[in-house]
Amino acid sequence: MKARIISTIPETVLSYNIGDKKEALEKAAASLNMRHTEIPLDKAGESLGFLAGYNGFASNGTAVSAEGECVIFSGISGKRLDMLLKAMRGTGLNIPLKAVVTAHNQSQSVVWLLEELAKEHEAVTKAKGGR
Repeated sequence: MKARIISTIPETVLSYNIGDKKEALEKAAASLNMRHTEIPLDKAGESLGFLAGYNGFASNGTAVSAEGECVIFSGISGKRLDMLLKAMRGTGLNIPLKAVVTAHNQSQSVVWLLEELAKEHEAVTKAKGGR
């Protein structure tokens, strides 16, 4: 018999600075019974672990905002993430910067994440010939 590890982290879609795209994102998340949490603009200095509600993370009290928009996935398996991305495309939602909360980045801030995602997005866009 195979053992299954069941995640205690709820499937959560976090968004930062997505403006009028919020409704479409909430619709896509709700279609899969996932919760959506909008990160307040002045909380970009907080850690991803805190914003995702992970145990052991507390607010650092940093009130800063950042440029850019992104979607951050927490507690979502690969198969479920594929389903969510398909649902997002189905609503016509286009948010190029996306990330998953990992052991590597959970202590990092949204500001850091946006900078990293922007670098990666630029590198991929250049590699594809500017598309």
